[in-house]
Amino acid sequence: MCKVCNTQYTLMEAPPVPAPALKSTKHLERLKQKHNIVTDPNNEEKQKEVEYQPDLLAVSTQYTKLGYDLMKSAMVRLQETKAFVIATKTSQPFHVALGVLVLTLWLSRSGTDSSLRGWRALYVGAIAIHLGAQIWMTLVSGIVLYFSLPRHEFGRVQTVLFPVYYAFNASMSLLAILAYFKTQCITRFANTSYAQFALLVAVFSIEAYVRLSLVRPMLRAKHVKTQMEEVAGGGQEVGRLVLGELAHCPRYIRVLKTFRMYHSSIAMGTMITLGCSLYSTMILVDSMCQ
Repeated sequence: MCKVCNTQYTLMEAPPVPAPALKSTKHLERLKQKHNIVTDPNNEEKQKEVEYQPDLLAVSTQYTKLGYDLMKSAMVRLQETKAFVIATKTSQPFHVALGVLVLTLWLSRSGTDSSLRGWRALYVGAIAIHLGAQIWMTLVSGIVLYFSLPRHEFGRVQTVLFPVYYAFNASMSLLAILAYFKTQCITRFANTSYAQFALLVAVFSIEAYVRLSLVRPMLRAKHVKTQMEEVAGGGQEVGRLVLGELAHCPRYIRVLKTFRMYHSSIAMGTMITLGCSLYSTMILVDSMCQ
């Protein structure tokens, strides 16, 4: 065995660190005598007399620090929201800014009353956006995704889009109603089309009813149906429904019928609103051609 292993080491205690010498208090005592300051650590009243009293500057500094901390925490929460991410990380805000710029330049032109032109622009824009969203969602996006994605993946996309789609369309319909009514008020109902007003109200009523009463139970039934299909190993087919073993499951058949009932009602409402929107657009075209 080597000498290093046989050597016994004894731990030597570190020498104590000398405490720093206390500063002389003669200067402090002279200041106390000079300014007639009497302190008594055991006397609470005397301690309060000589205690530092914050002035206005100190108090304002404390409140400034509090306000700064609140603003900083609010900014952190704001930066974590989806709206902030969309506004700073995507190009959509530039599209909105471009639309606002074009609308502002158009309204600033000389001619008819800018208020009337603004309400008419809002009315026509709401109808155009509403019809465009309907055509895209019904005739383009839904068909392309259904025949391109596995059925469950398509269902997850529709689960996210359905509530937003109907809420957005109902908002556009309500905006079109308000803009049309305001336009007629400005023109003193000179060229009022009651059929147009009835179509706008019908579209808004159907879409609001679908969003508030039909979308949630339909998604609930779809969620149960999807879970049962995943357990059975289905849902990966594209553009078709294969029941497999679930064709003999009474509970699955009931859930599937419930889902299809809600889905068919929503589809019927969608087709009715699409027809109303097309007819409303034709009425708008006729009013422009007069």
